[in-house]
Amino acid sequence: MNGNVIFSDWRNNTEMYYEGEWTTGEKTLYGRGGAMYYMNGFEKEILWTSNGKFTGQEDVLKAINNGSGFLFMSGHGSPNVWADHYPGVPGNRRYGSVTGLMVTSLKPWPSFVSRPVFPIDTLSNGEKLPIAVIGGCHNSQFNVSMVLGLLDAMPYLFKTARHRYMWCHGTPVPECFSWRLIRNPHGGAIASLGNTGLGYGMPGKTLTIGGGDGWITIEFFKQYGTEHHEILGDAYAQTIISYIHTFDMTDLESGHPKTVQQWILLGDPSLKIGGYTS
Repeated sequence: MNGNVIFSDWRNNTEMYYEGEWTTGEKTLYGRGGAMYYMNGFEKEILWTSNGKFTGQEDVLKAINNGSGFLFMSGHGSPNVWADHYPGVPGNRRYGSVTGLMVTSLKPWPSFVSRPVFPIDTLSNGEKLPIAVIGGCHNSQFNVSMVLGLLDAMPYLFKTARHRYMWCHGTPVPECFSWRLIRNPHGGAIASLGNTGLGYGMPGKTLTIGGGDGWITIEFFKQYGTEHHEILGDAYAQTIISYIHTFDMTDLESGHPKTVQQWILLGDPSLKIGGYTS
């Protein structure tokens, strides 16, 4: 912190945990692959904190602007932002977080604004529009309100009891992350899939098999890549059906029922993924 080492620790024979990278990766864990395992024939650009290609928002903006067929972001979110962590989450979440992309940089007083004000709107990938799968909490929470978002800032400003009206952490957000990504007239995405609420997940390697956000996002790529569901709405529906058939929907404390209820598609379900041949 400020150039000084607060603490250091070394433990032998333990695995480093790279958050989000097992979900997006090509390797199998307990018999189930990450998303890229099911996407044969695609050129894959991997931005991870562990490979040094994901250090901040500029890396993400540049990668999206190059254009792609799919965009998969697996980490943490809010209606305003998607982010992930450095390997091992050094210094805990407060210091180990890396911002990937923001709707707005507006903040409660005193640090009110930084440039650009709407980073997500600077995307300029034209008609090279991916289908975006956003793994994280609240990124598709479409019922946001700037007024209620400002009310979220009151505890930070006046040290009062915290309320989470919009889960925006005090940032006044005009539209949620997933929708703002789609409606950009100069680029962004052609469709998005994500959570309207808190994204459930399993800790450690079991995140690929234990259900929740990690499982359902991987399953979408499996339904397209190996089950050959090439209509967007069909791939989305089959992902939901597969989840329901795999996990116990009567276990209300598990998060499984909520996972399928809150994982929504924003976009045209009749879209032919990849387009039609002439």
